[in-house]
Amino acid sequence: MTGVALAVVLASAFFHAFWNYLAKKGERRLAFVWWALLVGIVLFLPVFLYFQPSSISHTGKYCILASALLHTLYFCLLVGAYDRGDLSLVYPLCRGSGPMLVPILAVLLIGEHLVTLGIVGIVLVVCGIYVVNLRSFCLSGILQPFRELSGGASLWALMTGAAIAVYSLVDKVGVGEVYPPVYIYLMMAANWIFLSAYTLPREWNHLMRELTLNWKSILAVGFLSNFTYLLILFAMQVSHVSYVVAVREVSIVFSALLGVVWLKESQAREKLIGSVIIVCGVVLIGFSR
Repeated sequence: MTGVALAVVLASAFFHAFWNYLAKKGERRLAFVWWALLVGIVLFLPVFLYFQPSSISHTGKYCILASALLHTLYFCLLVGAYDRGDLSLVYPLCRGSGPMLVPILAVLLIGEHLVTLGIVGIVLVVCGIYVVNLRSFCLSGILQPFRELSGGASLWALMTGAAIAVYSLVDKVGVGEVYPPVYIYLMMAANWIFLSAYTLPREWNHLMRELTLNWKSILAVGFLSNFTYLLILFAMQVSHVSYVVAVREVSIVFSALLGVVWLKESQAREKLIGSVIIVCGVVLIGFSR
């Protein structure tokens, strides 16, 4: 990987962690996400119009709709996780469990085979997820991660990771049918429509207050949530895809740092160590492909 590509991917990783940090700080996080998606649709309309294709295959259309539904589920689960737990806990679980589940689902659904490096990576991610949930490294806290899975933030974060894994498989097919910037924009627009059906009945009375309180953060997230992926697309043009996918997961460590340093979240040592282990596992999974 060239120095330019590495810098681009690391910038993308930080910006991705940073927009999650901003979303976590929102007062009504579902309303916050709804506004941010709308901002993204408006800001990136010129990109869509520039690349707009003359036609889209039926497979491409099905993938766009399926991914939009899955992203709607993803945002609802992500908001639920942030409502229940720390950024430095939720983000590593979401971003780590997704890449861990993708190769497993690929084996079960499309007949791919896991190599030894990938298996080791999955084991490391599982270990990292366990460590992130620890309250301490003492013997008395060893069972804490199992107790954390009883409906709390960890369970919501892992379900978010499962949604990431499934929409990643759908998107893998979709971007083969539709040029990526067009695919992303149409999926995002459909996602906002689907999310509106869920959000408006619940947050109608809070939408304007959330916009008034956090309009700067909403604008930033609306831009960054799409800009980070465009950076990744650029990096993929000048470097190996497996390297890009692996390095971008450094965002897990960035999120842990943002949580424990800026949000003053507890169990800093356990979360940082667990995040590093998750990143190592995800890197091995990326390099095994």
